[in-house]
Amino acid sequence: MNTDVPTTPGASSGSLLRRTGWRLERRLEVKPWHEVVTLVGAFIVGLAICSILIAASDKSVVDSYRALFDGAFGSRRAVYETLVQATPLIFTGLAAAFAFRARVWNIGGEGQFFAGAMGAFFVSDLWHAHLPRGVMVPVLFIAAAAAGALWASIAGLLKARYDTNEIITTVMLNFIILLILSYLLGDLWRSPDTFYFQTVTLPESAHLPLMIDGSRLHWGFGIAVAVAVVVHVVLRRTALGYEVRGVGINRTAGSYKGISVPRVTVLVMAISGALAGLAGAAEFSGIHHRLQLDISNNFGFVGIIIALIGRLHPAGVVVSAIAFGALVNGAVTMQIQTGIPAALVDVIQGLSLIFVLTGAVAVRYRLQRTRSDE
Repeated sequence: MNTDVPTTPGASSGSLLRRTGWRLERRLEVKPWHEVVTLVGAFIVGLAICSILIAASDKSVVDSYRALFDGAFGSRRAVYETLVQATPLIFTGLAAAFAFRARVWNIGGEGQFFAGAMGAFFVSDLWHAHLPRGVMVPVLFIAAAAAGALWASIAGLLKARYDTNEIITTVMLNFIILLILSYLLGDLWRSPDTFYFQTVTLPESAHLPLMIDGSRLHWGFGIAVAVAVVVHVVLRRTALGYEVRGVGINRTAGSYKGISVPRVTVLVMAISGALAGLAGAAEFSGIHHRLQLDISNNFGFVGIIIALIGRLHPAGVVVSAIAFGALVNGAVTMQIQTGIPAALVDVIQGLSLIFVLTGAVAVRYRLQRTRSDE
C-alpha cells in the first residue's frame, strides 16, 4: 500500500489528543482488504444512523433506501445521471488531491471552478459565431484551465514569496471571484431577456457533445477520466511528480535535494487551479450552457472530501466521485418518491460523508496511549 501521502492540516490535532493521554499514530502498513472493509463498514454505520432520522420522520426506511438505490443505479438513465453528477467532482477532487500531495492546502477549488466557468463563457461568447464545435469546445476548455490556473496562482505566489497561509488566501479568493461574477452577471454579461443574474444561452457550437443520445451524459465525463489518467502519470512517472511527492513528504529534505520549493508551490497551485477550472468548463458547456451564480453545487468544497476519501490518488478520486454522485442522484429520487424533506436529504448526504471520511482516517491512523515520559 502506498505510504507517501502527506499528512493533512488535521494531523496537528494530535497535540490536543496528547493532553488527554492519547495520540494519533500512523499505521506503517494498511492492507487493501482492511481499507475496503473499514470504508464499507463506516458507510453502513452512517446509513444506520440515517435510518433513525428517516424513521423519526415517519417514513419507511426500506422504501427510502430502495428509492436511493434505484435513483443511483436502478436503470441506465439513473447510471447516466450518476456519472453526470460525478463529472465536476472528479475534476475538483483531482485539483485538491494534486495540491495536497505537495502539502499545498488549496481550499479555493470553488473559486477556481467559477474562474474556469467565467473563462469558458468569455471565449465562447466571443468566438462561438466564428468557430465550429470541434474547435470551440477545446478552446473554451483551454481558456477555463488558464483562468483557473491564474486565479489559483495568486495564492501560490503569495505562499512562495511571503509564506502567506494558503488556506486563508484561497478561501478569501473564493469570495472575491463570486463578487466579481455577481457584478458581471448584473451588468456586463447579463442577458437582456431576463431579470435573473445569468448570461444568454449559448448556441450549440459551444455545447459539449453527448456521450449517450437521449441522456445528459456528456463528454466531460470522458475528459475527466482521461485527465485522471494524465494526473496519475504525471505524479508517478515524471520529474514534476517526483518533486511534488518529495515536497509533500518533507519540504526541508526536498530543498536539500535541489528541489525549488517555492517554484513547486506555485506550479502545483496553478495546476490544481487549472483542474478545478476544467470542472467549471464541463458544467458550463455540458449542462447549463449559460453562466449563473448557482452553476456550482459546492463542487469545489466537496472535491476536497472526495480527494481525502480517495487517499489523494487519481483512481481513488474517480471512484469516490462516482460514489458521491450516486448518493446525490439517489437522494433526489428518494426525496421525490418518499416525500422525505429536502433538509433531511442534505443531512443524510452529510452524515454519510462524515462517516466515510472518519473511516478513511481510521484506516491510516490508530489511537495509542502516550507514555508518561512523552
